[in-house]
Amino acid sequence: MAASLQYGSYKLLTDLFFTIGFPPFFLYSWFTGNHKDSIRERLGYYNDRPSFNTLRQRIWLHAASVGEVRAAQALLPELHNFLPEAAYFLSTMTRHGQQVAKEQLSGSLSCIYAPLDVNRIVKRSLSKLKPTCYICLETELWPNFLTEAYRSGVKLLLLNGRLSDRSLARYKKIPELIHPLIKSFAAIAVISESDGKRFLELGADPEKLLVSGNVKYDLQGHTSPDQADAYRKRLGINKDQRVFIFGSTHTGEENLFIDPFFRLRESIADAIFIIAPRHLNRLGEIEKLMASHNLAYEKFSQICFGKRRHNIILVDTMGELAALYSIGTFIFCGGSLVPKGGHNIMEAAIWGKPVYYGPHMKDFADAVEILESQGAGLPISQPEDFTRSVFALLQSPGQYTDICDKARTVAMAQQGSARRQSELIRNILQQQHI
Repeated sequence: MAASLQYGSYKLLTDLFFTIGFPPFFLYSWFTGNHKDSIRERLGYYNDRPSFNTLRQRIWLHAASVGEVRAAQALLPELHNFLPEAAYFLSTMTRHGQQVAKEQLSGSLSCIYAPLDVNRIVKRSLSKLKPTCYICLETELWPNFLTEAYRSGVKLLLLNGRLSDRSLARYKKIPELIHPLIKSFAAIAVISESDGKRFLELGADPEKLLVSGNVKYDLQGHTSPDQADAYRKRLGINKDQRVFIFGSTHTGEENLFIDPFFRLRESIADAIFIIAPRHLNRLGEIEKLMASHNLAYEKFSQICFGKRRHNIILVDTMGELAALYSIGTFIFCGGSLVPKGGHNIMEAAIWGKPVYYGPHMKDFADAVEILESQGAGLPISQPEDFTRSVFALLQSPGQYTDICDKARTVAMAQQGSARRQSELIRNILQQQHI
């Protein structure tokens, strides 16, 4: 990978910002305790991990945050099947992502914080961890890291790649920096044909590009009625009760549903309403909203053995939502009535549930297209659309069942991306050792 003026400028600026900015940040972290748990690893210092040095293949997966951790969770079982002898470690950028990774994946790999994209720190990390292969999940291009890893002989793969028109336009403004990074990947697996076309515009080699689907849709491949039964028992919900789940909500969305909530509760006296905010640091904000409307609720973590007192449940734990969708009657996926890009609507569809979403679904445009093409998606422009549709489906159980069946059929048909991407990794590593 030849150095360019743009890369040289980036390298200089990151070194300069780190030299100037790190000392005050370190003092802040020391006195407040914030980020104290991650600062060593972000500087490329890791606890001794002898397994990384004894196994032939060491596979580093990078997941920026929770969404990419979910992709890793789907990919790992297939990777373990294809490459059982390898050591695996996963890096995240965010604390939230790290927490979910440790809760969901710590039994199958080591979880670390990603190093800062500063040249000397990157070199330290690569020297310590000695990866055979680096897998970037989705599209997070760190120039110093990718450049040094490529120069060190690490096989680079970009999996589950997505690229919006907006990101494409931004990257095309710095071609001398981005083009060599794209060329450095031994393979790029993208979610959709549209993503593939955008990567080709950035200079990706057509022979190294694979349209493989979204690996996250494999994560719900093994649904079990036992999960739904366990949640109903724990939460004290019988099978005849209607359950409304508002998943991965963002600021402003809960407030939008207040009036529809009162209408639904008035018509369906024993209905259960479950709110699962995308970020748990918003719990206080939602509790204030509940209090301002005199709405009694319970936190998910505080309900046990079916002893539930109120019909509103606020999910205050991570990692529950995908399985919790199993008990939903009607589901709204958040981040879509406000411009946050939406969330994974297939997590609900795989359970055979009608899933509603707003107009802001750019991050899951492929899922929207797939579901709507089969009559299994339920787009809304405002909360009143949700209420209107719910009442209509309650009056037409046959139509409700048809939408549920279509949703599950469509979602199940998306399975297999994890296997395709794992085979790609295995083939690349086998080529390396021929």
